[in-house]
Amino acid sequence: MFAYLAAQNGRAVPRDELAELLWGDELPATWEKALRVLMTKLRALLEECGIDGSSALTSAFGCYRLVLPEGAWIDVDAAASSVDRAEAARASGALDEARAQALTAAELARRSFLPGEEGPWVDEQRRDLRDILVRALECLRDAALAEGDLADAVRYATEITELEPFRESGYRALMQAHAAAGNPAEALRVYERYRRFLADELGAYPSAESEAAYLEILRSSPESARSNGDRSSADGLGPELTPPADDEPPRRGRRKIAVLVAGAVLVAGLGAGALAVAANDEAPPEILPTSLVRLDPETLEPSQVVRIGPRADLVVVAGGYVWVTHGLLRYTEDDGLRDAGDRTVTRVDPSTGEAVVVGGGLGPCGITADPSGDVWVANCFASGPSANVVRVDAKTLAFEATWPVPPATGYYRGMAYGGGSLWVADVSGAGDDRRVAVTQLNPRTGARRPIRFPRHASALSWSDGYGDLWMTNFVAGGVSRLDADGGEITTTNAVAQNPGPLVVHGDAVWVGDWNRPNLVRLPAVGSGRPRRISLATAARPGGITSVAAGAGGIWVTVPDDRAVWKFDPRTNRTTRIGVKYYPWGVAVGDDGVWAVLRAHDE
Repeated sequence: MFAYLAAQNGRAVPRDELAELLWGDELPATWEKALRVLMTKLRALLEECGIDGSSALTSAFGCYRLVLPEGAWIDVDAAASSVDRAEAARASGALDEARAQALTAAELARRSFLPGEEGPWVDEQRRDLRDILVRALECLRDAALAEGDLADAVRYATEITELEPFRESGYRALMQAHAAAGNPAEALRVYERYRRFLADELGAYPSAESEAAYLEILRSSPESARSNGDRSSADGLGPELTPPADDEPPRRGRRKIAVLVAGAVLVAGLGAGALAVAANDEAPPEILPTSLVRLDPETLEPSQVVRIGPRADLVVVAGGYVWVTHGLLRYTEDDGLRDAGDRTVTRVDPSTGEAVVVGGGLGPCGITADPSGDVWVANCFASGPSANVVRVDAKTLAFEATWPVPPATGYYRGMAYGGGSLWVADVSGAGDDRRVAVTQLNPRTGARRPIRFPRHASALSWSDGYGDLWMTNFVAGGVSRLDADGGEITTTNAVAQNPGPLVVHGDAVWVGDWNRPNLVRLPAVGSGRPRRISLATAARPGGITSVAAGAGGIWVTVPDDRAVWKFDPRTNRTTRIGVKYYPWGVAVGDDGVWAVLRAHDE
């Protein structure tokens, strides 16, 4: 509500307009009273910031009006003004001014607008900010080209193609930047990548203008063209995904009533990627919503907090980084399965707290790591006609290969790497052959082997010591073990009401119940009955969303309990670690236990 009023620049807003914004079609019977209560709270918040709430926020004739003090600054307005000035300066040839204004606009437009919120107005504002960002990048690209800063020109041009993958002029500008930088082969690769992208997505071809630019570069550099052509014909990988540029974390806002509508706060605090670390002699850092938290496995206190994007889902530790997916799926009876995340992966450097957002067309449902430290992401809502698996280089963030994984209608959640293979589980059971729930993928050749298994394999875990793949089936309530060499599958039924995440550690398989706060211990070798370990209190029953092993325990997230639980297999002791918000994913690294926290309204 505050963000909406601030964005109106003093316009009187009718009460029913605010009610539709806040509640939509689910208007409460006492909405007028509820609206008055919210206004009272907002006036109190303004008072805390040194503003007379009663004069700044007024009501009359069924409308509310917010008038901010002289000198107040609104980031979305500043972004729009800056990009207008940047384009005017570029047109007049004032390139230094154009770059300065465009940099300001780009930095502001990159901020997440009201993270965690949804609705027509929010979507419209995000589209406007995206358009501002593209316009700002175009100014930066053109100014860099004109001034001979070719590396910057390539960087800005690349980011534009990632934001607007169907904008053909962006690819031509990127080709021009590469050619001007003395890299004609890279320019030709851009054209080839776009050509394949159009063919796969639309069954179309580049325009005559783009083909003419391609042929001009081809004629001017035959040696580079032949080298590029050889590479393109040899890889046989199909369409590539363009790796995204590194996003910089937002800077701290102005202290003087800097109205950050994009974050809906009055005074700027930690932005995405901001870092809080506790030294040995300091109190633990404050736990924040929508963050990645490192827990000390000995003291069980938070030792590091990094702000990340909303709706975090899975987390893995690999390549010296912590990786978080933002592609959480939700299922409702009305809408069915839908993508509720922001379709990105965040890479966090624990040593600095730097958070880099990896987009470029991802729709992550699953993630795992291989021995090299690179991560593999399963796209369940890929931009192409089928889901696929993408390998992301840990250092460069380049997408090295894209492998389609049948069936095309599947939803790929469980992933594991072991025995030289990548294993991907189709939890939906929606393919043509519903007995195929797991696919074995050779990461070097792309060869695939379907594993016939009762559908709805929801999670996977590889046991290096035994050479087996373990799977949970949330429909049947069982856990299955696949002999990777012989192909034999054995199943233990009635393990949990709804078995979800699992991990193999020591001589046991640890399984979380998706519906209840029960951790189940199943023998990995020999025979034995499953053992159930109750975690959360009856007041907050909830269920388990993630299980990890290492650092002296089995670590479990119970969002409804707002806690991470530790179970010590040596002492059979359970310990609750309250984290204030909703923990979703958990992973163990050499430097601690990492958990992603979601805000109350996510």
